Amino acid sequence: MKKRAKQKRTASYFITDALENPKSRYFGITNDVLALVTVISVLAIVLDTVEAFTLYRNIFITIEYASTLLFTLEYIARFKHATVKSRYVFSFFGLIDLIAIAPTYLGLGNFNFLKTARAFRIIRLLRVIRLTRLSSLKKKDGTSSLYMLNMQIYGITLVSAILGLGTLFYFFEGSQVYAQDIPTAMFWVFKALIGGISYQQPISTGGVVVLVLARFCSMILLGLMMSLVGTLMRKLLTGSEKDS
Repeated sequence: MKKRAKQKRTASYFITDALENPKSRYFGITNDVLALVTVISVLAIVLDTVEAFTLYRNIFITIEYASTLLFTLEYIARFKHATVKSRYVFSFFGLIDLIAIAPTYLGLGNFNFLKTARAFRIIRLLRVIRLTRLSSLKKKDGTSSLYMLNMQIYGITLVSAILGLGTLFYFFEGSQVYAQDIPTAMFWVFKALIGGISYQQPISTGGVVVLVLARFCSMILLGLMMSLVGTLMRKLLTGSEKDS
């Protein structure tokens, strides 16, 4: 009995280290695989809406089910080994993990709204950076890499905003030429975020809401960029870097 309990405990620690412990040698491999699968699955969702890639629809479906299976195993592992299971389920990343798998199991994968939900898988990449950031904070020379980590967080936040809002815009305005597929809709959102570039005005209420959200995100992203630039200038002028 004791030997069996010890084996179970060892397996439990192995899974926890692979998913949550940046110092574990398995952590990097696990998170690199999950990050790669996340990017591939999101690309498949985006390209599946492009008419020119209709011939590859079966490949996109295969990628969808394969990635969903992997994310499901990850979700079960995180839930099983969570100290407080309800805290994980209702946490930010817990909800993102659920959104990554739930639409496929609903059996309504062809609905545009569910494409919108699955596209938010890209936010999962923030977990990898967050854990890497915590690991860097524990090192004496961690401050030298925190700026690059912050830049990565900003980059993923920007891509997530463009992808998420672009997919929503495709859902509401997909009948229009300027939102005929997700990549085209993402380009529209990009122009709305940048400002000063002309773009077609949405005709649906949902499209107007997306435009308002895009302008709001633009202000937030501008504030984050100014903060990063300020940190870089302080580092160059004083040789020190304080992480906020």
